[in-house]
This record gives sequence, structure tokens and C-alpha cells, in this order.
Amino acid sequence: MSADTEAVVRELRELADRAAITQVLHTYARLVDEREYDAVAGLFTDDCLADYGQGEGDTLRSAKEVTDWLTRQLRHMTVTSHHISNVEIRFTDADHADTVAYLYAWHIMPGLDVDPVVMGRYVDRFVRTPAHGWRIAERRLFAHGLVGVPEGILRPLPRKDL
Repeated sequence: MSADTEAVVRELRELADRAAITQVLHTYARLVDEREYDAVAGLFTDDCLADYGQGEGDTLRSAKEVTDWLTRQLRHMTVTSHHISNVEIRFTDADHADTVAYLYAWHIMPGLDVDPVVMGRYVDRFVRTPAHGWRIAERRLFAHGLVGVPEGILRPLPRKDL
């Protein structure tokens, strides 16, 4: 294979990997909204670490803990609508990638005057698994802004001073 052909193959492989990782992020949002939490577990590695920004020591340490946490946190919501955008992907090697993706999550909860909205970003580490392709191995949520959510509930995004 010529050097040019090898370069094209590498570029195509990277494009396919980027599409697959982005698909995992989008599928996560859809499955959460559909309350398909068992299916959400399949998007994470079994031994994942996930920190949804609710305080030190609250790191979830498995895909099962992630789905249990989602079930508890969202059980009182009648509707949710999660949107993922601005996906940035940096490959650290052929089988690992670091990502940043923006989140807009709207929730309806009976009895509240204001629909809770979380604006933030997911900072994830992905790993390519032999059996299931790209999966989330680590996740951290940082809040940019909150509407109808008490201050201090989620870790704020660190900002540079101007």
C-alpha cells in the first residue's frame, strides 16, 4: 500500500471513529429521555467511573451504578429532553479518546413552578472495546448554568478570571 493510500485509510478510520463516538453521546441522550437505563449501561464500560458533579466522594464506579443513579435522579421527572452538541474529540491513541460535549437538559417535574434546566458539558474518556466498539470509560459533568436548580447542586465549570 502506498503512503498516500495509508494516509487516506487512517483519515477514513478516524472519521468513522469520530462518528461512532458522537453516536454514543447522542444515543445516551435519547436513551435517558426514553428511560431505557439498562440500555444506557451498554454505552459505558463495566468498570467506568462517572462523576455527575454532585460532590466529592460521589463517583459512580460501574455501569450499574450509573443506571441506578439515573433511575433515582430522574424518577420524579415526567419528561426530560437531553441535547448533546459541540462535540470535540481528541484521540490519545488508536483505542482511546478524550471528548468534551455540551449538554442542554430540560426537565419537567410535577409541583415545580420552573422547569429545571441544566446547561453544561460532559468531559469523557472513551475506550474502544473489542466486543462493543467505543464506550465511555470516564465521565465528568460540569455545570455552565442552572435554571430552577438550587445553587451548589452541581459542580460549576471552572472559569478563567478576566
